[in-house]
Amino acid sequence: MARPPKFEERNEEIMRAFEQCVARKGLAATTLADVAAEAGLPRSLVRYFMGNRDEMVDRLIERVMARAETSLSRIRDEAGDARLEGLLDTFFGEVFANELSNAVIGELWYLARNDEHIRSRLHGVYNYAIELLAGAMQRERVGGSARQRRVAAFAILSLILGQSSLNDFGIFSGGAQDLRKAADIILAQHGLAAGTKRS
Repeated sequence: MARPPKFEERNEEIMRAFEQCVARKGLAATTLADVAAEAGLPRSLVRYFMGNRDEMVDRLIERVMARAETSLSRIRDEAGDARLEGLLDTFFGEVFANELSNAVIGELWYLARNDEHIRSRLHGVYNYAIELLAGAMQRERVGGSARQRRVAAFAILSLILGQSSLNDFGIFSGGAQDLRKAADIILAQHGLAAGTKRS
């Protein structure tokens, strides 16, 4: 039997509040009482809907990873055999542009050092992103080998993740478009910049 819509709405409300608390206070410092206050609900109701704090953390991981996986899957489905240029534009302009998700993922990176489950989920998402990029490179004959394509895809993903994780420090004053141009430089080193017409 399906859960009633009200139950799903309440879960969503609580998870949004949890994400906001984690982004603001960090995962280690966020308590059930914090989440209840953020959601405007009694602590007992949060506990009823979400279980204990460990269960909430598991749900948070699932939520953030599912959001990333859905975004990457949508890009794959929309891109199909689309050109690498469009795929890169989407990656730099959208995939890792959600500041709330980036803050929560930063917290998950910290936990992943000692948690195999979290590390495995993060590995899966990032590896999938690399495979999408490397596959587009292969279709457009960028790079001479699968290894070269994977190295280039890793370097490009590193640019994207570097921007999203270092943005709060004010180290880089440029934007995603500047890094997008840097991705073309990486591709040019491997034989073809995105968008270059082959004869």
